Amino acid sequence: MADVFQFSSSASLVMLTGRRAYSLEDLLVLLRTCRASSIFYHTFSAFLKLREAEVPYNSDFAIWVARSLNEKALAEKLTAIDFSEYGTVEDLRERLAEIIELYRTEKPSAFKKTAEVPFDLFDITRIVYLTDKFAYDLQSFRDRLESISIYSLYLHFIESRPEKLEDNEFSQWIEESLHLPELAEKIRRIDLSVHTLEGLRANILHHVDSYLAGS
Repeated sequence: MADVFQFSSSASLVMLTGRRAYSLEDLLVLLRTCRASSIFYHTFSAFLKLREAEVPYNSDFAIWVARSLNEKALAEKLTAIDFSEYGTVEDLRERLAEIIELYRTEKPSAFKKTAEVPFDLFDITRIVYLTDKFAYDLQSFRDRLESISIYSLYLHFIESRPEKLEDNEFSQWIEESLHLPELAEKIRRIDLSVHTLEGLRANILHHVDSYLAGS
């Protein structure tokens, strides 16, 4: 019998750290010295904050670079990062810093700019709580997934990632408890950069429904 999956949800306490960047040099300092939770907040958390309004950029770093420094080429380079390709937040931190450093050689004048609107560094504390929704098999998982809140969806598919960015709790349970590695991998490979949270839900449901229809 498969292990029961109990859906959780979360509330996040977002905190202003008091640290700011006015230039790309300042931003590099923040990237290299801030807590990993700040990196995660300003990248993955964008999926929650932008659930109702899509923008071309996939992180707070890219948005600030484009809007406050008007360096859209750099913003596009930062947006091109596929977060799920990096095993840890530290790997992602290094890649973000590397892209900005490389931009220095491409356009040194960008590092002389000072933004009127600074980049404010935030940190986050997550409070997780259990819900009364359970999944016992793939069908019950599908039924619960359709009705859980976006905060529960965000927690299990995105917010639970800091230790292992390329994975999520849904895929882990489907693979380890239901012994369906192919389905787990299809869900694992969903491209976060092209979906809102509701789009993400629909995509997961599509893969599960396709499996159930063929089984």
